Amino acid sequence: MHMTGDLARSAREAIYAVSEEETGRKLGELTVVTEVTEAAPGEIRVRFTPLSAYSPTAVELGRRIRDAAGNVEGVRKIVVECDGHMQDELVNRLVNPV
Repeated sequence: MHMTGDLARSAREAIYAVSEEETGRKLGELTVVTEVTEAAPGEIRVRFTPLSAYSPTAVELGRRIRDAAGNVEGVRKIVVECDGHMQDELVNRLVNPV
């Protein structure tokens, strides 16, 4: 059983290990991921801002963030929110299948 905050911390560590395609740097080195929280038991909410408002890799990056968090034991649901892209709504729809 995870204590409050442990699941978010584990998810953050997994997400920070993901490489950003345009720079090849780890997300933990960049200011891309702005928030990782446990919104409800087993539900991780992640906010990220692409390096550019026109980033062609925002959807792919969002999916990679979602997949990294989804591989963490105890995570049952992931919501990834893109914030700061010209197509935030489209990116969020493509990253978070219903």
